[in-house]
Amino acid sequence: MFFPNAGVAVDPVLLVLLGLIVGTLGGFFGVGGGFLITGGLLVFGVPPIFAVGTGLTLVMGSSIINMLKHKGLGHVDFRLGLLMVCGTVPGEILAERLNVALLEAGIIGPVIRYVYVVFLGVLGSFIVYDYFKVRRRAGAAGDAVSTENLARKVQALRIPPHAVWLPGRGVTPTRVSLPLSQIQSISVFVPFSVGFGVGFMAGLLGAGGGFILMPLLVYVVGVPTVIAIGTDLFQIIITGSVGTFIYALGNHVDLLMAIIMLTAASAGAQIGATATKFVVPGRIRGLFGVTVLSGGVAVALKEVSESVSRLHFLDTVAAFMLLGVSGAICLVIAGLLLRAARRKPAPDEAQA
Repeated sequence: MFFPNAGVAVDPVLLVLLGLIVGTLGGFFGVGGGFLITGGLLVFGVPPIFAVGTGLTLVMGSSIINMLKHKGLGHVDFRLGLLMVCGTVPGEILAERLNVALLEAGIIGPVIRYVYVVFLGVLGSFIVYDYFKVRRRAGAAGDAVSTENLARKVQALRIPPHAVWLPGRGVTPTRVSLPLSQIQSISVFVPFSVGFGVGFMAGLLGAGGGFILMPLLVYVVGVPTVIAIGTDLFQIIITGSVGTFIYALGNHVDLLMAIIMLTAASAGAQIGATATKFVVPGRIRGLFGVTVLSGGVAVALKEVSESVSRLHFLDTVAAFMLLGVSGAICLVIAGLLLRAARRKPAPDEAQA
């Protein structure tokens, strides 16, 4: 099927599969799926600038669906999300300007792919490492992580100014309490800085930033996994909306392509979000690490295939890996959901 705005022909079946996978994984991991969407579109041959813009559009739509589901489960800390958004928007605007400069220089494709490979490889490797390290620890709780000491230090940071004047409120301390995230006190400049960094990477890579933000909230800020998932989705909605608007102004969004994927994503979202009620948080993070690693390998194979003429077949290998591994993770999620549902009632039902 030819998509005139992006100027490329893509099999719509591949787009439907990608949308279904993104919806399921987005609901389960609390990510917009940008690392899969943009990576997948790059593998399918979509021009990089359109892969970024269209990816952000789908991130926005799928995150709205998933966030509403998690809101009903009580997994969204809106206060934390709003603090991060204050930094996200300027970071994303700055990244879009950088992408335009890279496009004019003719190097945007390799830069985005190389950054994707490095980020996904390092991040995925650490998450898998943490999963096995915590699993070996005797008596480790289901939501334990290997960076608990780091998170406590980050929460204790005292960043000046310690108070600011606000209209209607007067002098206001810059430390806040986030009960839903189980944080007694933290400087507002910590979530602001996290939001700025995630917003910049989101705008640069065409993702909602969720694949970076969810691990940051869990491993660095110390937010419980399920709360990080729901809050991440809330923040991604803002990121995706701003990013979509920015790239749409430059006519770098293929709306038809986004609609096809979003329709499929809405179905998968219900499965993924519901599964978080039953699956142990540590296992959620372990599966997330495997998914991130597979995305990095797929984009790396795509880059090799374009660099070496004799290795064009790696395009097919990359597409198979991206959809195959992610699809397999979706089947694992469905299996865990069915097994856990048979074994015991949902936590809220058990307490009723």
